[in-house]
Amino acid sequence: MAEPAVDGRRAEKDARGLIVEIYQTLGRGKTDSLFSLLAERLVVFGPRRIDASVSRSDALVALGTVVDRKAKHHAALRSGGLTVVASPGGHSAWVFDVVTLAGRPLAVTAVLANTDEIWAVAAAAIAAMPSARQLKAEADRDAIVPPGGAAAGKLDPRVAAVVEQFRKGLTDQRVWGDDLAGRDAAVVVGPAAGQIARGRPAIERLWKARLAAGVREATSGEVTAAITDDGQLVWLSVPVTRVADDAEPMPLRIFAIYARAGASWQLTALHEAVALDEPGSGAPFKKILPPAAPPEPKVEPPAPKPVAAPVKKPSGKRGKR
Repeated sequence: MAEPAVDGRRAEKDARGLIVEIYQTLGRGKTDSLFSLLAERLVVFGPRRIDASVSRSDALVALGTVVDRKAKHHAALRSGGLTVVASPGGHSAWVFDVVTLAGRPLAVTAVLANTDEIWAVAAAAIAAMPSARQLKAEADRDAIVPPGGAAAGKLDPRVAAVVEQFRKGLTDQRVWGDDLAGRDAAVVVGPAAGQIARGRPAIERLWKARLAAGVREATSGEVTAAITDDGQLVWLSVPVTRVADDAEPMPLRIFAIYARAGASWQLTALHEAVALDEPGSGAPFKKILPPAAPPEPKVEPPAPKPVAAPVKKPSGKRGKR
């Protein structure tokens, strides 16, 4: 039975409160206290290559190896500007933030679910954001790999159409750009520090440059995806190799969120992340390259309008008899 709708402002406030509580708990290094704030079937990707969890218990163990150790050195967690977007009905939401933990920036994109007025994190991508200079240096050493190892499972039939829609945008990125530019609250996150575009104008500028550079991507692993219980959000994640006309191939992991828009779906968050590993570890991913980008659609000029012949007006003078 469907749960009664929750007021949008209240849903956003409660979802934000969940994230703030998680931040405070992590800042104290008490990962065990997160148990009730995470969904049992939680899926988490990143930030290292080996970091992929498909259950709440696995995620807590992985967090404990990082957060607890940093907390002993009094590492504070700071938010860089939390975005919270609640779905119609108030039973799901997605969030994005860049947090700083022990001086290290981490991009966080997550999907939240509200069941019986209790909010919990259902899926998340947590990724390091190296500087552009560091990213280039590690790319030259083939040390870049997709974060979050394999975590694929059997896809829910309800997400098949969304996955197919996503795949179309891999080589024809206009598909993603049109979706993202159609949502005021959309966000695009790149792998390097500072590569964040929020809202329509910023995304349109980014996508113009992206299309001009011939950016395209090919999957290098299996797609993982799920739909929220209220049917309002679909998240999916997959390792890819991204190329552009004048750039070396780069292994990434995409974490994407689609929001229901009537009878269709629209991409509302696109997070592309990297992990840094041993030199040479990224080389195998560079062998999986996408085809050339499709040509720009031709816009035929409008046919010229026919010009009517001028009509001579009578002079008004009469000839002599």
